[in-house]
Amino acid sequence: MQQHGANGGIDWQLGFGFSTRCVHGGHRPGPSSKGVCLPIERSATFLLDETAYELRAAGRYEEARVYARESGPTLEAVERKLAALEGSERACLFASGQGALAALVLAHVPPGAPVMLQRTVYGGTQALLQHLLPRQGSDLVRFDGRDAADLERQWASGAALVVAESLANPTLEVADLVGLASVARANGARLAVDATFATPLGQRPLELGADLVWHSATKALGGHSDLIAGVVAGPAPLLDPVRRWRTEAGSTPDPQMAWLLDRGLKTLALRVRAMSANAVQLARYLGAQPDVVAVLHPSLPRDDGERRRAAQLQLPGGMLSFVLRGGDARATRFASELRLIVEAASLGGVESLVSVPARMSHVGLDAAQRLAAGIAPGLVRLSVGIEDAADLEADLFGALTRSA
Repeated sequence: MQQHGANGGIDWQLGFGFSTRCVHGGHRPGPSSKGVCLPIERSATFLLDETAYELRAAGRYEEARVYARESGPTLEAVERKLAALEGSERACLFASGQGALAALVLAHVPPGAPVMLQRTVYGGTQALLQHLLPRQGSDLVRFDGRDAADLERQWASGAALVVAESLANPTLEVADLVGLASVARANGARLAVDATFATPLGQRPLELGADLVWHSATKALGGHSDLIAGVVAGPAPLLDPVRRWRTEAGSTPDPQMAWLLDRGLKTLALRVRAMSANAVQLARYLGAQPDVVAVLHPSLPRDDGERRRAAQLQLPGGMLSFVLRGGDARATRFASELRLIVEAASLGGVESLVSVPARMSHVGLDAAQRLAAGIAPGLVRLSVGIEDAADLEADLFGALTRSA
């Protein structure tokens, strides 16, 4: 099963399971680096030689490895692991998920070309595109990510990029990536997917027809709420211009961050499976509570179409949302009454976190805009951690009681 290649004698794209790639991908001890753990190369600049000069003259700056803003050994090792996990040819690390998205858009949206954006997405994604695209004369057109036919109906002539989320933030709608990829391809555009909620364990969009995939690696990939990072993965011809924007805009991450990310990735499979199992149990528990109007989680499909789309997921994941009677005021009281679950932004860490999107991720939208995005009054977003599910249930019950 082991295929030999350049990385420690083994090609980690081939022949190994996901958990094995999490642990061993990217770096292996050998004669030149005997440590079991990935070393941190902190140098900002590297020895010049004729090979480096020749590579730079050919425009292959990152391969030349002369300056850490372009690349470095620690980053390259983690990028190899991330590519192996996504099943992609290449991966490119960034100092944040927003930096990753910005470089992706700048690399693949020519001035004046419209961008098709899924209607329900992370507020930061919407804000970035709304600020960036008008500066280059590009329109932003919205569509329902669950419905490939709606993407076709809303299609803007000359659109270059379709931006979708595999699991919508915060409504957990499951996008029809297979259908969206087909429409994008037929119209000569590329599909880029934010798979932060799903993680590569839950879904690998490139296998479903997407051209590029990106993550806020701050979340489940890092998994411990102690780093900020982003990643874009895909084939080399599409990723090379993204990497070039990283270098030119200065979005290259620090080697220490890359090392922390590598450490987190080693337990990704264990953590995400535990989070997903807890979320399934809590979704069922919340669904039985009289003050909970609706529970949103892929393990509880809302219609036949969603059941079909959920087949594109390998794991429902650790994110869930639910709607409380009493609207946003009740949701705010509920979040403040939790004793174990932490009221905080972000997601995907080992600890459970809760937030009210109307006051946090989507505060920039008015009430009507939130409704149009599927965010009902009283919606609470819960990032389920790896604690004992019984303890989380007890905390939810106590907060429901005290906030009534």
